Amino acid sequence: MRAKPTGGPAVVYAVCMVFADAMTKAARLVELQCLFARSPHRRWTTRELAAKLGIAQRTVRVYLVELSASGRLPVFADKRGWRLVEGARLQLGPVSFQLEEAAAVYLAARLLLRHSDEPNPAVREAIRRLAVVVPEDLGRFMDRLVERAESDAEHPFAEIFRTVAYGWATRRWVEIEYHAAGRAVAAPYRLAPYLLEPATRDPSVYAIGLAEPPGTVRVFKLERVRRATLTGDTFEPPAVDDLLARLDQAWEVWLSDDGGTAVRLRFASGVARQVCEARWHPSQHVEKLRGGGVEMRLVVASTVELVPWILGWGAACEVVEPLPLRERVAKEHAAAAKVYTAEAAAPSPNTT
Repeated sequence: MRAKPTGGPAVVYAVCMVFADAMTKAARLVELQCLFARSPHRRWTTRELAAKLGIAQRTVRVYLVELSASGRLPVFADKRGWRLVEGARLQLGPVSFQLEEAAAVYLAARLLLRHSDEPNPAVREAIRRLAVVVPEDLGRFMDRLVERAESDAEHPFAEIFRTVAYGWATRRWVEIEYHAAGRAVAAPYRLAPYLLEPATRDPSVYAIGLAEPPGTVRVFKLERVRRATLTGDTFEPPAVDDLLARLDQAWEVWLSDDGGTAVRLRFASGVARQVCEARWHPSQHVEKLRGGGVEMRLVVASTVELVPWILGWGAACEVVEPLPLRERVAKEHAAAAKVYTAEAAAPSPNTT
């Protein structure tokens, strides 16, 4: 006689919970290693670590003792907190992702390849390595994305990207020749790359850093760099938070040395929902208007980058202020209207 199955939904649930708890613990152990690896000279209190991981302080102590005993995280505790043993070297294990994290990695890889309009072996190699540590099904998609991407390791942009990236990572000055828009020839600069930043609305990569001349922070589009040479001179970058705060004010990457420009935009009811569904800028504030439309207020470092986005909404977006921006957008719409009016007035090629 066949044995009667035991257990049921409750048993399955219990097994799943044990598995989930194990995955959570594994992730938190890795996060503990990463926290100490990122700040090897910092002393962490048990309370700080518990807040970071979202667990009880007692659990943190258990985890740290377990990691230290296994040699994966050589730490010791004193009255002020936990810190790494002097001279300790951490060997982090292979990166692994939970399913939702792996899906996020795939989406990032998809966007990265679509964003890179210039041949860049660094992009393809990064995605190829990530494909190894995500679930097999997602990995196959990422491998196919890499295979379909254009391959040209000898393209000048690949070397320029590599040089500026090394300058950023090692805090070394880079000598570049930059062909700015509207200039007949390229001009030489010395650049201390503080940050590499992708544009979100066009496939471009920008280097932000101190430029000589003029001795101030400037933004350079890497696709316009004709030559880049790494030097042995080092620089001290500004605080990361200060730089990111300035970048938050930009619509894309343009920076400003002043307080920025206040902008008011009114959107028609037909696009109101679409406007409200997205976070277009960190400073945006959207209010509903009578009739179903919405008004957006924001402060941007420069309105130059904002113009193409506004034009993309057509008649559904009206610039209320500032006046120079309103006049610029009106001029662009009028010029476009003339093009279509002229086309309508022109005789058809098939007219006899």
